[in-house]
Amino acid sequence: MSVDIAHYHGWHGSLRSPWRATLAIVRVALVQVFRRKAYWFLLALGLLHFLILWAIIYVVNQASQPAEMREMLLERFGFGGRRNGYLAFIELQAVAVTILLAFAGSLLVGADFRTGALAFYLSRRIDRRHYVIGKLLAIAVLVWLLTTLPAIALYFEYGMFSPSLKYWIDNWRALVAVLIYGGVMATVLSIWLVTLSAYLQRVAPIAITWVSLFLMSRAVRRQLAVGHYDLINLIDPWRDIHFAGRLGFGGLKNESEQQFALWALALLSASCVVCLWALMRRVRAVEIVE
Repeated sequence: MSVDIAHYHGWHGSLRSPWRATLAIVRVALVQVFRRKAYWFLLALGLLHFLILWAIIYVVNQASQPAEMREMLLERFGFGGRRNGYLAFIELQAVAVTILLAFAGSLLVGADFRTGALAFYLSRRIDRRHYVIGKLLAIAVLVWLLTTLPAIALYFEYGMFSPSLKYWIDNWRALVAVLIYGGVMATVLSIWLVTLSAYLQRVAPIAITWVSLFLMSRAVRRQLAVGHYDLINLIDPWRDIHFAGRLGFGGLKNESEQQFALWALALLSASCVVCLWALMRRVRAVEIVE
């Protein structure tokens, strides 16, 4: 059968940038996650805290109580404007994020190396940079689904119960803080997880190593019983992310906190650079046929 009879023909349209392939990789990765009921359960469990706070804000504002009483109740949960309860919410989501990413790493990255799917990606008109950035964005979206986006929703929900735009105008820094904190968390966690998954590949090693990285380091830090701002506390990754995320919007109390936050940011930046170097080295080792 000739080529013409088989209706094969060349592409006559305009070629798009291969960087658009990163969005396709993100879309495919999210479809992989949402097609599995176990991940829906983990997402629902992780968003339970958000739903409780959403209900509390709604009920308190709808209750027939004096304005001072409503402010006092909401202040107790960190949403009264005197302290940034949105960041406290993101910090409490750390456990849910850790569990979700522990299992997502093997599905979204490890399986590509284990089954040879990476060679399929790289045999197309994209290169290793597009693949890596696509996977990093996919993990970052999962982090934002459990942390940043719910915090933004709480911010706008609380403002809707104000008689005017005063709350949003007076507390715009809270929204900036959430975006900065969420950006730092998503960037660091996505780079760490993709690199770890590219080397370990299977669910059990990834989950054990990932959870141990956060839980054991925190347990060791607490056992050392050192000063609050001693540099030995940098062994706790969640603490480092917490201080580095607060550094960008003036959410630090004193000079000691600021100095510790600078060290945390430097350590996180160095670890991300090393992980990216190791990740690109691992991806380059995959042979492809173009």
